[in-house]
Amino acid sequence: MQELSDKELVEKAKKGDVHAFEQLLFRYEKQIFVYLLRFVNQKENAEDVTQETFIKVFRSLKTFDPEYKFKTWLYTVATNTAYDWLRKDKKSQELFIIDDPDSEFETIDESTAYKELESKENVELIDNAIQKIKPTYQTVILLFYRDELGYEEIAEVLKLPLNTVKTHLYRAKKALSEELKNLYE
Repeated sequence: MQELSDKELVEKAKKGDVHAFEQLLFRYEKQIFVYLLRFVNQKENAEDVTQETFIKVFRSLKTFDPEYKFKTWLYTVATNTAYDWLRKDKKSQELFIIDDPDSEFETIDESTAYKELESKENVELIDNAIQKIKPTYQTVILLFYRDELGYEEIAEVLKLPLNTVKTHLYRAKKALSEELKNLYE
C-alpha cells in the first residue's frame, strides 16, 4: 500500500475523513512535540501545547490553502500556539543548536544537521549555552538546524522577511559561539 502525500491526506481530511487526519497526526506528532518541548521545557506542558496545536489544525483545516506546504503551515500553527502559551504563563524559552559561527549564511547541509550533534554531552553543553542567547533568535536556529526547514519556510512560519531570517540566524550563531567559548574558559 502506497503512502499518501500530505496534500492527499489534507484533501481527504477536509472532506471529513478522520483516518486521513489521524495519519497526518501520526506523521508529525513527534516532530511537533519535540519542537514545542524546547519552548515550554516540560514534557507535560509540551504534550498540552502539542494537543492544542493539533486541535487548532483540525478546526482550521478547511481554510488551509493546498498551494502551501502542510508542514510549513503546521509549524506556523505550532509556533503561534507556543507563543500564546508562553504569553499566558510567562515562561522562559529554552532551545538548542550549534553550527560553525565563522560562516555568514548557510544552506542546510547533511554534515551540519542536528542529528549529528545528538551526543548527550553536546546536547547538555548546547542547552546551557542556548539559554543565554536572545529568545528572538532561538526559534530561527531550531527551525533551521533541528527541523531542517529552509530560509523561505522559516520566513513563512515566522512571518518574517527572508533577509531577517538570515540575519537572525547569523547573529544567533555568533552569540551561541561566544557562549560556548565562555563555557570552555
